[in-house]
Amino acid sequence: MEVGTLYIVTQGAKLTKVGERLVVRSKENKIIHDMPFFKIRQIFCFGTVEVTAQTIFQIMYRNIDLVYLTKNGRFKCRLSNLNEKSVLSRIAQYQRSLDEKFKLEMARKIVIGKLSNYKNWIMFKNRHGVIDANNEAFVISQSISLAESAMSVDELMGIEGNGSKIYFEAFRKGLKQNLNFFERNRRPPRDPVNAMLSFGYTILYHKVLAAIEQAGVDPFMANLHSNQNSRPSLALDLMEEFRHFVVDNVVLKLVNLAQVKADYFTYTADKGVLMNDYSIALVVKEIQARLGNSFYYPRDGKKMELQEQILRQAYAYREAVNKGVEYYVPLVFSR
Repeated sequence: MEVGTLYIVTQGAKLTKVGERLVVRSKENKIIHDMPFFKIRQIFCFGTVEVTAQTIFQIMYRNIDLVYLTKNGRFKCRLSNLNEKSVLSRIAQYQRSLDEKFKLEMARKIVIGKLSNYKNWIMFKNRHGVIDANNEAFVISQSISLAESAMSVDELMGIEGNGSKIYFEAFRKGLKQNLNFFERNRRPPRDPVNAMLSFGYTILYHKVLAAIEQAGVDPFMANLHSNQNSRPSLALDLMEEFRHFVVDNVVLKLVNLAQVKADYFTYTADKGVLMNDYSIALVVKEIQARLGNSFYYPRDGKKMELQEQILRQAYAYREAVNKGVEYYVPLVFSR
């Protein structure tokens, strides 16, 4: 097993420390996971999961990120140690927060990276006759051109929003199963596809957040998304280029292979949609597998796991903070 992330979705599970190993048992006392602590970088606990005090102490000692979410993926809290070697980088980052040119150019890179990944997927599917999306590809290309000449972060946010809207029109055409998906919506998600997208984005968000904290920069100081109390907006910035490749691809696969069906979801009184235990476990499993897949990473010129690329991008951002915006290049996945 490579160093990576552990996802606990079994309700009533208990995490215990046994020597130098983490043992996870079900409420029936059956062992679900048994692995050495040194092979774990992050733990996600969904729903009712218990962690003993000794386990928490070991997790904190080893700088393992522990994230608590509801069963359906809403954030509850997280335990994470600060990077004590990050003072100089944070000072540089705070100075950059007053540099409007730096913020604009970094926001531009983020938007263009995200839209370029959207464009590549649309053109690939269009070229192979999977979807008819000539118009969507054209509009996304126009959005990228507009982003290249945008004069403010607010303008970039508008371009990004419109580009994402067009992308999801093409995304809808790529779905081979009718699950009443018409547009991207959330809080609450109003159809099964949006429920899975929101759930997947929550996982991705906390993967990116852990990488940012490991890199030693302040997750609350962003460039594209506005800085707000209690919201680590930099994670929203740096996850943009990974949204399609990590989460959207998984949802498309599950829907198109009929691995999820309409009766795996329930509707709430506020017309929202909740995933059942099986669909939650399935999405977690597929995203975990996706993050463990290796792809070419241009910065180092070699293949590496997606989860490692997320970490490398966080360090690239720190380098940009210290040396200049040109040191950050968003990942654009070719097709």
